[in-house]
Amino acid sequence: METPRYLIILWRSKWLLLVGLVIATLGGLLAGFTLVDGQVVPRSEQAYRASTTVLVSSQTQPMYQAVIPGQEVVEGQTLATDVDLTQKAILYAYMVSGLQMRDGVADQIGQLSDTEDLTALRRTTQPGGDESFPGRYVLPIIDVVGASTDPDRAEQISATATDLFLTQVAAEQEAAGIPEAERVVMSVLDESGAVAEEGSNPMIPVLVTFLGIFLLFVAAAFLIAGAKGSRERKRAARDAAAIDEDEPGDESPTESPRMRRGRSSALQPDPVERADDREPTTVG
Repeated sequence: METPRYLIILWRSKWLLLVGLVIATLGGLLAGFTLVDGQVVPRSEQAYRASTTVLVSSQTQPMYQAVIPGQEVVEGQTLATDVDLTQKAILYAYMVSGLQMRDGVADQIGQLSDTEDLTALRRTTQPGGDESFPGRYVLPIIDVVGASTDPDRAEQISATATDLFLTQVAAEQEAAGIPEAERVVMSVLDESGAVAEEGSNPMIPVLVTFLGIFLLFVAAAFLIAGAKGSRERKRAARDAAAIDEDEPGDESPTESPRMRRGRSSALQPDPVERADDREPTTVG
């Protein structure tokens, strides 16, 4: 079985690829890590997210009630209308993500750093779904999300923001004098621990840089092999052309016409010598 040409090229360029391997390894380590106070630390820190799931409901729409009984209609008064809580959930998510809520969280657990964040979103997927890829469901459920490079800090941000928001909702209802039966009911469904975010692994820049540099050396090996092959083909073509020019005669391609005429005249006999060589003619 004939060895593929690309394997032959790679084997002949093994020393170049070995140098590329060393340089790619060093470049990857420099891209992924740095020295801080004499210690090697990753350049990109691992980020974590923790979330608290909150259900938005009402007493007029109990979760475990299948039939809502009829109500007596008072003449001259319209029927009560239930608010669409799925749309309210979007507003609540914006309130949790707002500046006022951030300030309240900072007052309790300290100022949020540049690597920390507080946000909220309305759920559109099933419990095991990922909101990075929204689903088709429209649910009266919000996730209060805390993000940080410290997993404990991420959980603290999420839990503190949830408690503040539930307290704020109850206080606003009391201040507005909303009857108990007409109030929005907030209940915590789940508190998930901190999980590492995808794409924040410190080894990702190391691998990307390593592959990029090493592939450059592989490409250089093929370019060098192609250039050498091109020069060899041109040299072979010149040698073949020189051989073809020598084949028609024995004359040297560097011999001038004057030299060829001189050589021809030297080979011809002298006219005087030809006359002496003739026999004398007998007279009478």
